[in-house]
Amino acid sequence: MNKLIDDFGREISYLRVSITDRCNYRCIYCKPEEQFEFIPHEEILRYEEIVEIIEEAVNLG
Repeated sequence: MNKLIDDFGREISYLRVSITDRCNYRCIYCKPEEQFEFIPHEEILRYEEIVEIIEEAVNLG
């Protein structure tokens, strides 16, 4: 399997998962400085769905 490489030539060996968009920090990689609309509650992944995605990512390496 090919390794995932970022724009700077670094190997990406981790998975970052944002659990919620309700965080009170305004990190630039999550929320832009301009107007930001929160995701409606019914569109947020359930805990079981997040776990399933992470398990599949682990299986893929």
